[in-house]
Amino acid sequence: MNQDDINRMSMVNTVDSLMDQNESTWSSLPAIQETVTDVKSGITEVNKLAGKQATATAGTGDEKANVRLAFEAKILEIADQLSALAAKKGDAILGAQVELTPSALDKMDVDALEELGKTVSGLAVTNIVELEKYGITKDDVTALDELTKQFNKVKNAPRVAISGRKGVTDTLPVLVAKLMSILRNRLDKQMTKFKQANAEFYAAYRSARVIVDRGGGQGSDGSSPTAPPTTPK
Repeated sequence: MNQDDINRMSMVNTVDSLMDQNESTWSSLPAIQETVTDVKSGITEVNKLAGKQATATAGTGDEKANVRLAFEAKILEIADQLSALAAKKGDAILGAQVELTPSALDKMDVDALEELGKTVSGLAVTNIVELEKYGITKDDVTALDELTKQFNKVKNAPRVAISGRKGVTDTLPVLVAKLMSILRNRLDKQMTKFKQANAEFYAAYRSARVIVDRGGGQGSDGSSPTAPPTTPK
């Protein structure tokens, strides 16, 4: 949520709290009951979505980094033994395919690295009998294949998470605006019934409806936090 929406939600929560504290004053009016219920539902919906926004990218970058490290290590482990085998056999083509360094792997984009894992796996399968003398077994190839699958799942995870977060971020202002509309077009009007009948309650409501800038800057109408607007927004 941006600061303006945070300020608005702070006001909405203040209004909600005031209505709870004075329930006996308005609870006999079904229309206000319905409006307050809608406000509470809106608050719940905003809070739920705000929670998703806060956790949308949590951990995805770390998971990708950890899987990539394990994937690169397994590629090098097998590729280095293939390189040693190629040197022994004088197989220049095989040697060229597996001449790798940690820094080169680090610089590869995710798609190229995934394809390299598949290539090294295929070369290992072709030479598995001879590789056993170098300590590389079918289990090592299987482990590489599993890491390839894991890497495929997480390689774009941060991008997907950010995309999901953007969807939440775009939706939140709509929900906040809906809440503001409920207050402005329904509850504000319904509360005028108490302007004369219960002036103290009405004054408290008008005060609660003031949007104060909690970010330390100007209020939503350009006023300072110490001189909040007197007209509800």
